Amino acid sequence: MDKILLKKLAKRIKELRKINNYTQDDLAHLAQIGRSTLGNIETAQNDITFSKLNSIAKAFNMSLAEFIDF
Repeated sequence: MDKILLKKLAKRIKELRKINNYTQDDLAHLAQIGRSTLGNIETAQNDITFSKLNSIAKAFNMSLAEFIDF
């Protein structure tokens, strides 16, 4: 994935997490992904799979389309 896009996505996840008062542990649990994986996604260090994107969107009670509308 493009590094600029990864950084935008990382920023979006972190902003939504803070708006929802979730810790990384909270969001990782809700999205059923590892906390360290989420940390790496939030710092744009890891590429992200479609399934993980969808899991994170669901954790925010958003459709994938809403989630990536940034």
